[in-house]
Amino acid sequence: MEHYDLCVIGAGSGGLVAATTGNRLGLKTIMVEKHKIGGECTHSGCIPSKAFISAAKSYQNLQETKKYGLPAASFETEFDFGKVMAHVDDVIQSVYQHETPDVFEKMGITVVVDPAGAHFLSPTHLKVGSREFTATHTIICTGSSPRHFVPDGIENIDFLDNENFWQLRKQPKSITFIGGGVISTELGQTMRRFGSTVNIIEHNPRILKVVDDDVSALMIDLLEKEGVNLYHDTEILKCEKQADGVRLTLQTPDGIKSLDSEAVFLAIGRVPNVQGLDLEKAGIKYSTRGIATNGFLQTSAENIYACGDVTSPAKFTHAASYQADICVRNIIKGNHKQNDLSVFPWAIFTDPEIAHVGLSEKQAREKHGNDIQVLQVQASLDRFITELKTTGFIKIILDGEDKIIGADAIGAHAGEWIQLITMAIKHDISVEAFADTIVAYPTFSEIVKKAFVRHLRTKD
Repeated sequence: MEHYDLCVIGAGSGGLVAATTGNRLGLKTIMVEKHKIGGECTHSGCIPSKAFISAAKSYQNLQETKKYGLPAASFETEFDFGKVMAHVDDVIQSVYQHETPDVFEKMGITVVVDPAGAHFLSPTHLKVGSREFTATHTIICTGSSPRHFVPDGIENIDFLDNENFWQLRKQPKSITFIGGGVISTELGQTMRRFGSTVNIIEHNPRILKVVDDDVSALMIDLLEKEGVNLYHDTEILKCEKQADGVRLTLQTPDGIKSLDSEAVFLAIGRVPNVQGLDLEKAGIKYSTRGIATNGFLQTSAENIYACGDVTSPAKFTHAASYQADICVRNIIKGNHKQNDLSVFPWAIFTDPEIAHVGLSEKQAREKHGNDIQVLQVQASLDRFITELKTTGFIKIILDGEDKIIGADAIGAHAGEWIQLITMAIKHDISVEAFADTIVAYPTFSEIVKKAFVRHLRTKD
């Protein structure tokens, strides 16, 4: 029977890092995947969505040429949604060509792609289809899948989600997103820019509940100005299939209403992919929230680790990659590296972008009371003005001793500015040191230094 030092189950972002790192550090490695290598990020998440969003931004810019003193754009042909989606698929394939099985086989990694997936026979004995093998250590990186719900009438309705959406070639004239989180906001804004009627239904008091209140308020205002219909504090009572789409019966703050749309997109969260692994046979504890791990990402089976969406509430590609490296290091050197997500940046790729790291203002006040300082700078610096992108701001949180503890941002390329704050918090860079650093002019990132310079001036 074949034996490996390391088995990696799942070939998404976490799995790829785990397998390549393990292999590079001398572990005989096998990587098992049920579908395509690259996982959700490559095929139904980060890559397609960002290509789709980028296309919509270009289309939007073409319709706003007059504000730059340019003539109105003239289109030789009508907008073709199918061609946009074909472009998105081309982008996916251009990324996937660097992630095909033979790429990793050439590195010396054994790759098995089988829809049966891997399942445990014991903590060290695994099976994929008819193939059995043993592994000294295993890292589970199986990710997550879209969460579904069951209102009345759902049985006869073909809902969209982030997995099957990319198969569309005909544009829905109207689309309703159930759930007001990141996916709905990003894709909802994009579909509206392409001309669809867009509705977003959220049962909470506002969409984007995870972001700073001021950031969310600005994003809500911008979406509504673009024509996105937002339903807050709203529950779905019933779904009915119609000849031309779906009718939803809603309980809104203003009473019961009906909402018709051609397509309905489910975006109400993610569920960890734990089914079919036979985790019980390996002695691995898990729940509906995913696989239980300790601070070193080790499961209840001491030779088995887990990373990414299957175990972490931080369901981001960069979280899975970071955690995969921790798993391998702890396997090789013994548990010595903790899974520390205390300084964890993330971004939402709406237009304008939203970004966050560390503590929000609300979290900081809960932790430190009023012993914090909030530095806020509007996106009105010269680079923003030159590109007519002055909507937005950065909000940086300091504790009572001027230590940087968090930031929220919204604006052009906010996902890039937040990296500077991430570095400052992670490496304990002081406000004075940051303010004394030369930043290229004119750049978007100047907004970060400006916040610190203005703060220090108040102390002169």
